[in-house]
Amino acid sequence: MAQRRRMRAPERRQQLLDVARKVFGRNGFHTVTMDAVAKEAGVTKPILYDHFSSKRDLYLALLEADLASLRERVRTALETSRGNRERIRASFQAYFDFVDEHAEGFRLLMSEAVGSERDFREMVERFREDVHAEVSEVIYRESRGNVPMEEARDVALGLIGMAETAAQANPGASKADRQRTVDALVRLAWRGITGLA
Repeated sequence: MAQRRRMRAPERRQQLLDVARKVFGRNGFHTVTMDAVAKEAGVTKPILYDHFSSKRDLYLALLEADLASLRERVRTALETSRGNRERIRASFQAYFDFVDEHAEGFRLLMSEAVGSERDFREMVERFREDVHAEVSEVIYRESRGNVPMEEARDVALGLIGMAETAAQANPGASKADRQRTVDALVRLAWRGITGLA
C-alpha cells in the first residue's frame, strides 16, 4: 500500500483556501462552519486551525487571495497590452476569465461588496478603489490630457461596472458566447472612449 505524501504548509494552506472558496461560495460566510471546511478538505479541525485561527481569518485570507489574483490580472492587462483597444479587451477578458475560472471567488467578492461585514466590505472597496485609480490614470495618460482626470474617473467607473456586471451575467456559457460578449463590450467601450477626446 502506497503512503500518501504529507503536504507542506504552503500547499496545505492553498488546498484549504481552494476548498473554503467552494464551501463559502455554496453556502455563504454566516452558515459555513470550520467543521464543514475541514470535512470537505479531508483534514481535522486542528490542521485547519493550524493555518487559520478562525472562520473570519480563513475568509479574510480567501478574499485577500482572490482580490490579489484579480488585481494582478487587471494590472497585467493594463500594463502589457499594446494599444488602447487591446488594453480594453485584455482588461475585460481578465474579469471574464477570473469569473469563469473562479466563479465561487467572484461571487464572494461581489456579495461582500454590499455585505454586512465591515472588514470584508472595506477590503473589496479598497480593491475597487485601487483598480479604479489605475484605470483612470491609464485613460487620462493615454488621452494625452484631452480627457480631464474627472472625466477619466467617470469613464473608468463605467468601464469597471460594465465588465463586472457582464462577467457575472452568464458564467456557465460557452467560451464562444463569452468571447462574443467581450467583443461586443470592447466595441461599445472603444466607440465611447474615442468619442470623448
